[in-house]
Amino acid sequence: MTDNFVFHFGGHAATRTVRLGEPFTVFTEDCFGGRLSTREGRPREVAPYPQVNPLSGPFTVEDVRAGDILSIRILALKPARPWGVATISPNFGLLSGTRVSPNLQPVQDEHVWIWRLCEDGKTLQTEATDGRPLEVPFRPFLGTLGVAPAHGEVRLSVVPGDFGGNLDLPDLAVGAALHVRANQDGAHIYLGDGHFAQGDGEIAGTAVEGALHATIVVEKLALDPTFDWPRIETNTRVGVVGCARPLEDAARIAVAGLVQWMAAREGLKLQDAHQLVSQSCALQIGNLVNPLFSVLASVSKPHSTL
Repeated sequence: MTDNFVFHFGGHAATRTVRLGEPFTVFTEDCFGGRLSTREGRPREVAPYPQVNPLSGPFTVEDVRAGDILSIRILALKPARPWGVATISPNFGLLSGTRVSPNLQPVQDEHVWIWRLCEDGKTLQTEATDGRPLEVPFRPFLGTLGVAPAHGEVRLSVVPGDFGGNLDLPDLAVGAALHVRANQDGAHIYLGDGHFAQGDGEIAGTAVEGALHATIVVEKLALDPTFDWPRIETNTRVGVVGCARPLEDAARIAVAGLVQWMAAREGLKLQDAHQLVSQSCALQIGNLVNPLFSVLASVSKPHSTL
């Protein structure tokens, strides 16, 4: 596994060169590297930290220079296996004490669920501890997508930031695009951490983690002086991502970026864009268990072209 995947953003030679506007397909492993396949498996033994969240890449993009703004659009996500895995682990997840947020409650036991894709292709099913079936919709997306960080930094694959990274935002599904600034020539794109389903916040510490065949295409956008943090565009919404701790700082980054973007693109004064966003935006929490938390502030697409 370690020969084919990496566990950091930045610091690697490119494994492949791709061209602007030409779709390409990549196999992405689940966060456990495919090694956790039964309810009896031990997550921290098969994928000890930081050998978790393997990434495919990096892919260098021809004719891209540092400072360019890229749109990485997701064209297809096909499950590579008919099952995904989710876990609860000691001292991990929003409802557990951690080293940076300790408590004196009993440590929760480790538990594994294998979620299987049903024949309808729309539903995932697993068993509760008492044998009853549990079902959730199959909603695949890329939990991790980004480029090499700025200034030659190397960041763990579990970290989100202004380079993209482990955002865990379900909006990064088929048809969506992540807009991100290239920090070096060629950008060096990384992707992985396929999710078959996940609620907002990835509360238990994992989604339903699954391997995917991901098809993406990279395009170059016009330079924009208001661009700072990553943006997500779907068929119906546009938004800005903020990553920070505490959570309110992540929200501030996202909302401030969205206000500035709307002011520039809609020709509004800053206070009017502030008012528009305040009365219409949605705030979505991507992750509450990563080294930094992620928040997406988004609005419905305005009538003008963004």
